[in-house]
Amino acid sequence: MMINHPFNESYPIRTAKLGTLYIISASQAAAVQIGDRGSTNAKLFALAVQRRADHKTSGDVFFESYRIFDRPLPVLSDPEYENGDMIQIERIHCSPYITVGRIKIIATGSSASIQIGNSMRYTAESRIKHIRQYPRPRPVPPVN
Repeated sequence: MMINHPFNESYPIRTAKLGTLYIISASQAAAVQIGDRGSTNAKLFALAVQRRADHKTSGDVFFESYRIFDRPLPVLSDPEYENGDMIQIERIHCSPYITVGRIKIIATGSSASIQIGNSMRYTAESRIKHIRQYPRPRPVPPVN
């Protein structure tokens, strides 16, 4: 399979050549894309609850109860960029192709992204709250 890209002088476009892509399982909002993608904004918010009691009888769990889902994202700073210093990257590609013979993936999930091709911008956020609700063991009285 060969994926051609439109020419764009501001972004070094290359053509991806892939012999075989073999994926056994892609689940839970996983994305598999063959071709170019302009931008991606992937988000995963999840509650992972483990309980001894049945989930149907134990009550519901709500995202609003946990602060992790409302916190602002941390701000990344680059002092050189913020001071106006020029950052230059020079890329020299010996070939206009990115060639891969075979990709074999056993499983992917939880908003993972598999892409064969170019992506101009990729942003991803994952927030998972793990909750374990088990009764505490009762203290054993001391032996006299």
